[in-house]
Amino acid sequence: MRRFLPALLLLPVLAAAAPLDDAVALVLEAHPVLAAERAVLEAQTHQRDWNADVTLSWTQQGTEFGGAGGPNAGIRLRIPLFDRSHEIKAATARSAWQNSRDTVLRSFLAEVEKLTEQAAEVRATDAMRAFHKDLLEYRKKQVDEGLAEANTLWDVAANVQQAEHEYRKARTKLEAMLESVARQYGGEQWKTLQALLAEHVKPK
Repeated sequence: MRRFLPALLLLPVLAAAAPLDDAVALVLEAHPVLAAERAVLEAQTHQRDWNADVTLSWTQQGTEFGGAGGPNAGIRLRIPLFDRSHEIKAATARSAWQNSRDTVLRSFLAEVEKLTEQAAEVRATDAMRAFHKDLLEYRKKQVDEGLAEANTLWDVAANVQQAEHEYRKARTKLEAMLESVARQYGGEQWKTLQALLAEHVKPK
């Protein structure tokens, strides 16, 4: 049983990483710039590096080796033996796509880090909001039991309102950031990306 413990301990980590892995895969597939450059790469890769000409002619009279005149068709191929232009174009397109992929991925992960920091801010303000609410309830009990003056509740109530304001502001900012990043990197699949990112940054 002991030898299975490390694998069991890794399961929560792997599960937590899954939304981000899916988000990265979606970005690499759906990002508009990468999709356009991937189309160019595929076109260059599948483009043939030789030309075929079909020629059609008409013979008015027969020859001593043939019968009556008629249409004659022929195919002529031009295959450059030492022309590497096709290979160079394909390599250039592949390099451009790889460079763009790396740039987009680095930029996206930087945005994910910002989202993670903002999500931590949301959790911190939520905890502070809960603390001030609990403190207000405690002071109310003290007033009811005659252990404190009623006017002491004003400052605590004001702190509750301020904490609520800070929490809502942090949460609204996170939601706006999630949509902005998803729209920028997710292309037509931005809503799916938004859901994956929200799943990634939520408390585990």
